[in-house]
Amino acid sequence: MDNLKKGLITVSVIAGLLAISLSFILGRGIDREEVQRAQLEMQELRASRDSIKVIVSLKDSLQALLGSQVKQLESETTRLRDEVQYLETEREENQLTVRNIRKKEDLQVKLAETFPEMAQSDWGVTEVYNEEADIGIEYLLVPLWFSETFIIDHQNSISYMQQRDKLELVDSLNQQVMVLQDSLFTLEQEKSEAYQLGYEEAFTKYEDINTKYIELLEQPPSIDFGIPKWGIIGTSIGAGVLVGSQIK
Repeated sequence: MDNLKKGLITVSVIAGLLAISLSFILGRGIDREEVQRAQLEMQELRASRDSIKVIVSLKDSLQALLGSQVKQLESETTRLRDEVQYLETEREENQLTVRNIRKKEDLQVKLAETFPEMAQSDWGVTEVYNEEADIGIEYLLVPLWFSETFIIDHQNSISYMQQRDKLELVDSLNQQVMVLQDSLFTLEQEKSEAYQLGYEEAFTKYEDINTKYIELLEQPPSIDFGIPKWGIIGTSIGAGVLVGSQIK
């Protein structure tokens, strides 16, 4: 009987201690782990957000720098385009000036200025009589193989004009591409701003909800999970000890 008495008292005490431990574990242990998990998750998300902000800031700085360079290049492009137009106007004026030369001496001087290599060779002007028109026409006398220069210059002139036309077309297409790129950039920027706004709003809401969640974990509402209260636990232990002491 003594052994039964001692065993009952021991079992009662152990049961009480287990109930106390279980109440502490269920009431505190799991909540603390969840609090730590929620806090750690919040810290990680804040660190991720701060990292994203740093990257975005660097990208914005780089974008501003590139934007400044683009404006400089656009300004230089406009200046060169104006120069091309000026050169074309100058070419037309020079051509008209040549057409307006009336004296053969002036024409010879202009020819010598245009082809200095010819001016150093044996060349001159002669008059050939045209019987049909009954008029004398002046002709330029130059070495036969010097005609290569005129042929090559004429070929170059045709090629340069074709290149000019192609380059003007390329320039026109580039301007259209720039307009489309500006439109794409604007859309991309608007999309990025929308994503950023949505992310900030979602993060703010999550942060608020997570804070309330942690507060709820740290101060949970009173919920009866069927676990004996301290008075009941104490009474049970006392009853077990009393019953055990009555056993003979």
